[in-house]
Amino acid sequence: MSALAVAGLLVVAGAIATAAVATARRTLVRARLGLASERWDVPPVRRDDAAVAGAAALVGGAILGPAWSVPIGVAAFGARRWYEHRARSLPPVVVQERFADAVAALAAAVRAGSSLDQAIRYAAGEAEPPIQERLALLVAELDLGVPLDVAIDGWARELGTDDGDLVAGALDLHRRSGGDLPAVLDQVTATIRDRVAIAREVRSLTAQARLSAWILGLLPIGFFAFLWLTARDEIEGALGTPIGIACVIVGLGLEGGAFLWIRSLLVVE
Repeated sequence: MSALAVAGLLVVAGAIATAAVATARRTLVRARLGLASERWDVPPVRRDDAAVAGAAALVGGAILGPAWSVPIGVAAFGARRWYEHRARSLPPVVVQERFADAVAALAAAVRAGSSLDQAIRYAAGEAEPPIQERLALLVAELDLGVPLDVAIDGWARELGTDDGDLVAGALDLHRRSGGDLPAVLDQVTATIRDRVAIAREVRSLTAQARLSAWILGLLPIGFFAFLWLTARDEIEGALGTPIGIACVIVGLGLEGGAFLWIRSLLVVE
């Protein structure tokens, strides 16, 4: 059991390292592409969450022993909560598409003869969450008497994306020197949609590699679980010797390294 605990800790450490590397890489790439992500509030704990955790604890305790009931139950509960949180999240490309729609609505309002202040209010009413909330904050600042240029600059800083800076720059340039603002905003919208198309294409091209990484990472765990159920004596014999434990640790290390290497080749998650 101690050898299995060591192997489990190694797997958990590898998963944490993989998540850290992937998160850092996604953050860098999204900053370069101007992508933004938005997550809704964490869903409340429901009865089925506790039911799944309890069932996993019972099954794990029956197969591996009572000592494993609590860790398996906690892991099942955390996995389910993570899945629900991820399901309520908006992908970055969706947020960026909604931002492009809001900019297109802003251009349409200006083209129809509305002032810039009126166009912003119209775009705030037509936008979808989470862009709607961001534009509503901009409208609230304008209602409080904040100058238009100051409010737009603060809104762009709050967004923290290249797309927001691009729109703010276009609005600020129009405010100072005039020009055909609808045409400029149309170009900005086209640029944002091009970025979204590139991100979607990269994701489709790397789908097979992502699937291969997950299969490669989960295959040894599934294989050991199958052998633990069908040939427990052989597995216990292998884990009961220093050579067997060393082979398991080296194998997990190689699998984890291959998983990280494949993930490092990907550009956008």
